[in-house]
Amino acid sequence: MVTDVNRTFARLERRTERIVSVVRLLALCVLVLVFWSLGVLDSRHAAAVPLGGFAMITLAGLVTARRSLYLPWIPWLLGSLDVLLLIHCLVNLANTAGQPLHLVLDTPVALLIFVFLATAAVRHRPFLILYTGGLFVAGWIAILLVLPLVGSGSWPSAAFADALGRLAIVGLVTFALFVAVTRARRTLTRSLVEAHRRANLSRYFSPQLVDEIAKSGSAARSFQPQSAAILFADLRGFTSLAETMPADHVADFLNDYRRRISRPIVEHHGTIDKFIGDGVMAIFGVPEPRADDARNAVLGGLAVVTAIEKWSAERIAGGLPPLQIGVGIHYGDVIAGPLGDEQRLEYTAIGDTVNTAARIERLTAALGESLLISGDVLASASDLERDLAWVPLSAHFLRGRSQPVQIYRPDWTASSVLPALTMSR
Repeated sequence: MVTDVNRTFARLERRTERIVSVVRLLALCVLVLVFWSLGVLDSRHAAAVPLGGFAMITLAGLVTARRSLYLPWIPWLLGSLDVLLLIHCLVNLANTAGQPLHLVLDTPVALLIFVFLATAAVRHRPFLILYTGGLFVAGWIAILLVLPLVGSGSWPSAAFADALGRLAIVGLVTFALFVAVTRARRTLTRSLVEAHRRANLSRYFSPQLVDEIAKSGSAARSFQPQSAAILFADLRGFTSLAETMPADHVADFLNDYRRRISRPIVEHHGTIDKFIGDGVMAIFGVPEPRADDARNAVLGGLAVVTAIEKWSAERIAGGLPPLQIGVGIHYGDVIAGPLGDEQRLEYTAIGDTVNTAARIERLTAALGESLLISGDVLASASDLERDLAWVPLSAHFLRGRSQPVQIYRPDWTASSVLPALTMSR
C-alpha cells in the first residue's frame, strides 16, 4: 500500500514539474525586467550567467518531467541550482549597481526565494522546503561572515542586523510552509490509503458495506439481529482436480474462479463474506436488509451456476476437465456485524440461518443438483414462484437441526427459468 501511495505522489510530482517550469519562466521574465530597469542588461557578462542559468534550469525541468527521465533526486538538484543561481544573481546585481550587499535583499529579485519555496511546496516535499530555505539563508550568512575576512570591509551593525532580520523572515516562512505541507501530505496520504482500501473492498463488497466496514475500523458497532439471505457455493471435485495441477496453476485457477463467481454476486447486491478454498459464503441484506434480498440471492445463485457452466464449456472445448458447482441458499434471522480486533476485522453473519445454508449447499452434491433453496427463501420472495418454476423435493433433516427443511430446485426444463437466467447474467 505504501508503494502505491509513493507512486501516486511520484505521478503528482511529474505533473507538478511542468507547473514549476512555467513558474521559473515567469521568474526569468521578472529578472529580465529588473535587469533592464537597472541597466544590467548593458553588461552582457553580468546578465548572461543568471539569465542563461535560469533558462537552462527551466528547460531541464521540462525535459526531466517526462516519465522516462524523471528521478526522485532531480527536484533537489534543480532546487539547489535555483537558490545558488539566485544568490549569484543578487551578488552580481549589487556589484553592478554599486550597492551594499544587504540592500539587494530589498529588491524584487530577492523575493524570488519565496517563489522557489512555493514551488517546493507544490511538489508536496516538506524537507525540500527546509532545504531550499536553509540553503538560501546559509548562503547569505556565509557571505555576511566571509566578506569582512577577505578584506571587503566590515559590516555596519545596523546593516548586519537588517540583513539578519530579512533572513529571519525567510526562515519563518520556510518553517511555516514546512509545517503546512507536512500536515497536508499526511492528510493526503491518509486519503489515498483510505481510497485504496475502499477500492479493494469494492471489488467484493457492495458500496453500502464498504462504508460500514470503513466506519467500523475505528468504532466497530456491535452485532445486531436482522434478516438476510445466505448463499454458499462450492466447486465439485476441486481436491481431485488440484492434485493434477502444479501449485502455481492451482493459484491461477482459484483466482479465475473467484473472479467469475464474485461478479454475479456483487452485481445482485450480495456481499462476499469469505472464501475458503473453492468455497464461498455470500450475504444478501447487509448492512441494511432489503425487501428483495431473497430474490437477489436466488438470481445471484442462478448467475453463479450459469457462469460456471459457461466456463466449463470453455474448458471442455480446450480439452480440459469440466466443472460443476453446488449452490445452497437459505433465508432467515442472522446476527451481523464486524468481528475481530484492531489487527484484523471482518464483517460477517452468524446464526442458524448460516449453518442451514451451508447444509443445503452440501445437499446439492448428494442430490446431484446445481442449486437448491429452502422454503423460507420462497416464502420471503413470493414473486419467485410466479417468475420461476420450482420443483419441491422432500423435506430433509439437516445435520444440527431438529426440524426438517423443505427444499426446492429450479425446473431447468421450464421456459420460465430462461428469462431469469438471462436477467441474472
